[in-house]
Amino acid sequence: MDEWLEAVKQLLPRVVTSVEMAAIEENAEALGLSRLCMMENAGSATARFISSKTDAKGKTFLFLCGTGNNGGDGFVAARHLRNTGAKVVVVLVGRPHEIRSEEARVNWLLLLHMDDVEKFFVTDSSETRVVKELLDKCDFVVDAMLGTGIKGVLKEPFTSIVSEVNSSGKTVFAVDVPTGLGSESTGKSLAVKASYTLTFHKPKDFLVNSPYAGKVEVADIGIPLEAELYTGPGDVRRVVKTRRRDSHKGDYGYVLVVGGSETFSGAPALAALSALRVGAGLAIVAAPKPVAASVRAMSPDLVVYATPGEHLNAEAIPIVSNLMDKADSIVLGPGLGLHEETVEAVRMIVNEARSRLLPIVVDADGFKAFKAFPSLLKGVVATPHRGEFKQVFEAELEARWFRNASMLIELSRKHGFTILLKGFETVITDGLNLKVNKHATPGLAVGGTGDVLSGIIAAFLAWGNSGFNSAAAAAYVHGEAGLKAVEEKGFHITASDLVEKIPGVLKRFDKEE
Repeated sequence: MDEWLEAVKQLLPRVVTSVEMAAIEENAEALGLSRLCMMENAGSATARFISSKTDAKGKTFLFLCGTGNNGGDGFVAARHLRNTGAKVVVVLVGRPHEIRSEEARVNWLLLLHMDDVEKFFVTDSSETRVVKELLDKCDFVVDAMLGTGIKGVLKEPFTSIVSEVNSSGKTVFAVDVPTGLGSESTGKSLAVKASYTLTFHKPKDFLVNSPYAGKVEVADIGIPLEAELYTGPGDVRRVVKTRRRDSHKGDYGYVLVVGGSETFSGAPALAALSALRVGAGLAIVAAPKPVAASVRAMSPDLVVYATPGEHLNAEAIPIVSNLMDKADSIVLGPGLGLHEETVEAVRMIVNEARSRLLPIVVDADGFKAFKAFPSLLKGVVATPHRGEFKQVFEAELEARWFRNASMLIELSRKHGFTILLKGFETVITDGLNLKVNKHATPGLAVGGTGDVLSGIIAAFLAWGNSGFNSAAAAAYVHGEAGLKAVEEKGFHITASDLVEKIPGVLKRFDKEE
């Protein structure tokens, strides 16, 4: 266990972005750490931090709280600080019915029962004179208005409140981040100039060397390392695409699948159907003529183009090249076979796709072809199982994932590609980031499930996501689909069963603009 812990600590980043932090929190919740518990830990840590920097007893603290979870952290901190003997005044920027999360509402209701805590409401700039009067009377300010989710520039009444705070001359404690400061807003808007910032779990990238953050310290709020390391729903939420009412199929990506041979006809169809089930706008299959007929017969939802011969060869390149004009991502490999001319065609297709900056997923025989051309790995997402990995890299793998992680990271960095090493503990790395998927089932050990995984990755890539984020999210979706299929049918599932479970996995992430 010590070996595992040390390996994880070395491999995880020391600084995170706001998007990464949101994913970590959602993953922590999925592991069993409730949002209410995280909020309690964050707020109580804030109160202890303030008490360590000031003699809080008898002093007046003005809490400026928003209606989101940052405000909820402030409610908790106000409650704990009041219990130490401080005088607490809370200004809610908004109305109680606008408090957005259940955990924040719980902590607001607790404050309502504390009669000695004064409460004020500010909903527009005309009411900010109240804040100015309270600032004049208080000893310290606690900023819990807006957290890491801020986008764009501040709006009223926040703009006026921030200006009042910055001109007050008071010592300001920022909860997690100063209001107005965020990865998407830095340098674009006004922000609270904090004396101290207590951020949670890990430093945020935009706090490093920020002139607004003051002295930055980090509080542990109980989030386990596993919430960062293991894939979870947070990794899926960060890659899904919002649906606009006026959208059309082209907005959701066209996935091109190049695969199939005289022996394997189902593999390219499974990859293409998986991409559609994720939400791709169109799935196109380019397959040898005999295979193309079989794929057409499998589903009317697929657009199928036949290429000359019984397996992929140079004659297919003009057809595939033309199809790339329509594609937003490519799956190369399902059922290709390893004929000498197929290997050469793989090289030509990868070079063509790279020249067009099209993201590529290489799987199965497509990956094996890279043994002859390892330089072509740059920029691709490769999804080998252990046998395929050994065949291409001629390297032995240990049984436990963390004993392979350093080698995988080094290989990924050396060749500039994202690798998803399939297994019960699937490892994903792009040489900089690392994820492990343990959300799976032995029921996935059946032919065709790897093709399903490739299609899921390709759909996420078609939406403009990075190779690493697409692979991490796909691994979780793939595992969850497998779990749902096994729950229904036991260990008697097929890859087609997996495809049909994808919508049920992703439905919870659907969002319409």
